Amino acid sequence: MNYQKAEDVGKIILLNTPIGNLSDLTPRVLDALRAGEEFAVEDTRVFRELLNHLGITVSGKRIQSLHDQSESGQIQKLLELARSRDLYVASEAGSPIVSDPAYPLVLAAYENGIEVESYSGVSSPIMALELSGLPPIPFHFHGFLPRETSKRAKAFNETNYGTHIFFEAPTRVEETMDELAQLHPEFSIALVRELSKKFQQVVRFKAREWESKKKEVTFKGEFIILIHRESKITQMMGEDLRDLAQEILTKNSGPKNLAKLLGLILDRPTKEIYAELNQIKKS
Repeated sequence: MNYQKAEDVGKIILLNTPIGNLSDLTPRVLDALRAGEEFAVEDTRVFRELLNHLGITVSGKRIQSLHDQSESGQIQKLLELARSRDLYVASEAGSPIVSDPAYPLVLAAYENGIEVESYSGVSSPIMALELSGLPPIPFHFHGFLPRETSKRAKAFNETNYGTHIFFEAPTRVEETMDELAQLHPEFSIALVRELSKKFQQVVRFKAREWESKKKEVTFKGEFIILIHRESKITQMMGEDLRDLAQEILTKNSGPKNLAKLLGLILDRPTKEIYAELNQIKKS
């Protein structure tokens, strides 16, 4: 199958590769791996191993690395290549865009009028969401959690209503979950590891149950942490909300309490709403 366009104009093609099970490779991606000549990949060693597992020879293929530290000069060289030849882009596993290095290249391609196409396949965040048993709408993907404790706490504290998906290193999962159980015991959690592989595991619990649940977890392999946060209004007791509304109505208690009430209902920061109310008053 020939992927080169007749008018000899190239494009960038994103290849979604298996995250663990080679059977997840789509026929379209397999054809591209066999026929393609120019590849930019996250890890050249891992990519060559994938080709070897699939029985595809590397002869005649030009394989270069594309990673998070790639300089703008390399991006420009890849763009020049893609102007005349199809350039296939792949990460170690899954999507080359999701927490992997292809985004700067894709953005630069659009800015330079170069076509971008995606050959889809399995995606670990979506697969984790499917297996989590947590509400799928809305969901938010955040990539890898920060290494620093304070920054991880900030990431959890700033989540809003919905399901949130985080990658985490196996060496930090237990510590991160200990912190999360203390910070937000009310969160619903799904801890997912080794997706599509032999030792795939999904453990579901409330964060406050972590101490009793951790013995079920094998702290090896690739982990995804999913948390679901209810809206603040559903977390509040109905009486509390009614009392605050009653105080505003009967005592004319001013914009601060009104901002607080609206913040609880809308799940937004009180200070932000208070500033908006003052702006409305001035105008």
